Amino acid sequence: MKQWFKFYCAGLPPVVQLPAQEESRMNRVGPVKAVVKTMKILQCLSAERNIGLTELTRRANSQGLRMDKSTVYRFLVSLKDLGFVRQDDQTEEYRLTLRLFELGMSVLDRLELWREAEPVLKDLAYATGETVHLATLDGNSLVYLGKIESTKTLRVSMMSRVGQTAPTHCTGVGKTLLAHLPPRRLGEILNQERLLRYTSRTLTRRSELNRELAAIRRKGYAIDNEEHETGVRCVAAPVRDNKGVVCAAISVSVPTVRLTDQEIPRYTEIIVHAAEEISARIGYRPPPG
Repeated sequence: MKQWFKFYCAGLPPVVQLPAQEESRMNRVGPVKAVVKTMKILQCLSAERNIGLTELTRRANSQGLRMDKSTVYRFLVSLKDLGFVRQDDQTEEYRLTLRLFELGMSVLDRLELWREAEPVLKDLAYATGETVHLATLDGNSLVYLGKIESTKTLRVSMMSRVGQTAPTHCTGVGKTLLAHLPPRRLGEILNQERLLRYTSRTLTRRSELNRELAAIRRKGYAIDNEEHETGVRCVAAPVRDNKGVVCAAISVSVPTVRLTDQEIPRYTEIIVHAAEEISARIGYRPPPG
């Protein structure tokens, strides 16, 4: 067991969940026909390098879609506008672009990130007995890629789940990611969240948050000091990819009673070391000096 796993760590607040009745109702909703048709058309396009409208319509109908040429054409126009399909000017045949490949690679990157991070986070969770998270930004939203639940009897009542979102401005992982964004992207996310107040400690003024983010960049870690949920503290640190870009953040969460101000330095050391190890696993090499 690594030396830095002797320390204990901090907390990250819960994510809002749908009421059980509402979630059950949503689970009963059937597939959206337009989405099904779109995916079938994409599958037909993927089977050929180039394909004409007539043949594409025939193949789509062979899969039970029952679409005429004009309907298939309207779908193709939308897919062209979104950059997923290209039409040859001379043959007027259609083919897929690399847009789908780009989307697939982004998913692959995240799966690879979790595969490399999981052993480190398991060691961290085992050594501390606390809840551990791995999170990243999906567009302008914070999304959890992985979670290891605390095994202790007294633990934070967190309802976060893999794939769910959480606010960025008042969570440890969120502030860590915000601190390393370009100003324009940072503004987009904060405008979307509107700096909503969750507890009496939530930073709701842009000037206060900007000072906090500057401190995070300088120190190399972030602390959620009961900013999303009263009674919960969190310490988080950035994970960097092979280009040195912050691509994710990790955190350890505990009840505030186990994370006093005097103990915070120990917790920051353990989470920073864990983040550095994950970064090294995915190819990050610190610059000389």
